Order: sequence, then structure tokens, then C-alpha cells
Amino acid sequence: MNVHNVLKLLHLIAVVVFLGDIVVTAVWRLLADRTREPRVIAYALRLVQFTDKYLLVPSVFALAATGMLRAHLQGIPLWTNPALAAGQVCFMLCGIVWSQTLRPIQARQLVMAEALGDASGASFDDYLLLTKKWFRWGILAMALAFGSMALMVLH
Repeated sequence: MNVHNVLKLLHLIAVVVFLGDIVVTAVWRLLADRTREPRVIAYALRLVQFTDKYLLVPSVFALAATGMLRAHLQGIPLWTNPALAAGQVCFMLCGIVWSQTLRPIQARQLVMAEALGDASGASFDDYLLLTKKWFRWGILAMALAFGSMALMVLH
């Protein structure tokens, strides 16, 4: 097996982990919120943070590294090919949406979920308002991630 094939395999594994984490996170969130049980919701949010740290973030680095290395080894100019450039921009925008919007909302919601039902006055309605915001931004992040993949594959 040559270097190019190893990089391709690693890149594909990173794609599966990256996109899988995004989709599974949305499903966990939806199913946990439907229970309306603060402990279940808090547990799901902690799982999201765990998988983001140990699956999503490493897959982002693996995608970037293997993608750039493969392009370099094959002499493919990433920024002069419109489809590849657009794919990279979508990937970066997805990361910005995640780091600047989704991740902070998740952190706030975890604090809220842990306080639901105690004397702090945390409200499930306030939590759900943030959930709606999280899902709107999450759909954008998901569209950018899948759009990036489509642009990269179909160029």
C-alpha cells in the first residue's frame, strides 16, 4: 500500500467520524430533550462534549492534514480549483459555526439542565429556546459539512 492510499483511507475514516459525530449529536439532543428529564438531558449534553473532544476535533485535524497532504502529493492546487476552494470554505465556516455558536450554547444548556428542577429557577422553556437556536445553527453547520464533502467529492 502506498502513501497516497494510506492518506486516502485515513481521510475517509475522518470523514465518517466527522459527519457521523455531527448527525449523532443532533439525534442524541433531540431524543434527550423529548424525555424532558433533566438528568437524561444533562447526560446527553456531557456525551456531546465528550464526543466533540475525542471524535469531532481529532477528525477535523485529520481531515485537514490528510486532505492537504493528498493534494500536495498529487499536485492539486486547492485554492485555484473553484469546487475545492468552495469545499474548504464550507468546512471552515462549519468550524466557525460550531466553535462560536453551537459549542457555547451546548455549554450554557448543560449548566441549565443540571439546574433544572432545583431552587435556582432554571426553566425548561428557557432551555428549549436555546435548543431551537442550537438546531437552527446546527442545521447550517450540517449543511456546510455535507456541502463541503459534496464539493470535494464531485469536483
